[in-house]
Amino acid sequence: MTRAVGIEQDEHMPFGLMVTGRKRPGGRSRRDLGGFVAWGLLAFCLSVGWERPAAAETLQESSTSAEDKADAIRSIPFDQLTDETRAKLMPIISRPDLYRRLPVVAIESDPDFYLHLIRHPEVVVNIWHLMGITQINTRRVGEFQVDASDGAGTQSRIELVYGTPTLHVMYAEGVYEGSLLRNRITGRCVMVLHSDYRAGESGRTQVNNRLDVFMVVDQRSVGLVAKGLQGMVGKAADHNFIETANFLGRLSRSAEENGIGVQQMANEMEDVSPEIRREFAELAMLTHRRAQHRLESQLPRRAGSATIPSTVRASGIMESP
Repeated sequence: MTRAVGIEQDEHMPFGLMVTGRKRPGGRSRRDLGGFVAWGLLAFCLSVGWERPAAAETLQESSTSAEDKADAIRSIPFDQLTDETRAKLMPIISRPDLYRRLPVVAIESDPDFYLHLIRHPEVVVNIWHLMGITQINTRRVGEFQVDASDGAGTQSRIELVYGTPTLHVMYAEGVYEGSLLRNRITGRCVMVLHSDYRAGESGRTQVNNRLDVFMVVDQRSVGLVAKGLQGMVGKAADHNFIETANFLGRLSRSAEENGIGVQQMANEMEDVSPEIRREFAELAMLTHRRAQHRLESQLPRRAGSATIPSTVRASGIMESP
């Protein structure tokens, strides 16, 4: 599948981006072998690779400990979720077939540009399509729901059930019907993403990303196999999460240095709504202007400083009385 991709400025490229690798004809990479038991990771752990070392910094290694699992569960604001949403999450987080806290990864990114990409995974996937490096397709089917297909038998629906600048909780349902397994496999996943913003040494905002993943496979025998393959699947997820975070950081840097070039990508996106394309374009230029201002004043920027909501009325949040 994808061998390598990187982002940097190139005046000869129409979007100000340069692809350092190309799609490998046919077949899937080794990192994809565990994909059939990791539908929920599609939002963040999509299948890409890098030739160059990741610019993202790993602050903490992955974990499957009971202490981290309990900590992740405590961080979910159940008192703010609807009864329906709690009923969907609880069976998964209470008895998951797989639990993993992926590596804590630090990137440098404009905070509001980062939030836009986190909340709109179809934007990231469409950029990868423009660069010719993925077979994954996404389609927004609701205000807080995105459908995804990897072109090899895996389909999933990812729903944002809670969202603030520092915490996103997602629920996903997936199905696999492909050549790796004879029977149809279904599963569910809960992802809890913590984002911590702080001023970096360069003056840019550093975003520390921590993703906890809970997954249940409905077919019991496959669930047992998934537990046995947890090491392999987990390492693939770790690697892809680091690389995807790295991509977000590089895209933000590209917007800083060539805001117009990144802005133009919005016009080329085919599977993104006009409203989301417009917001992406505005934030790309805002990121560029902030970078120029920072160079002049050396003032770091913090989350929530752009004119986008500081919270999200996601699908699972209870209405205020």
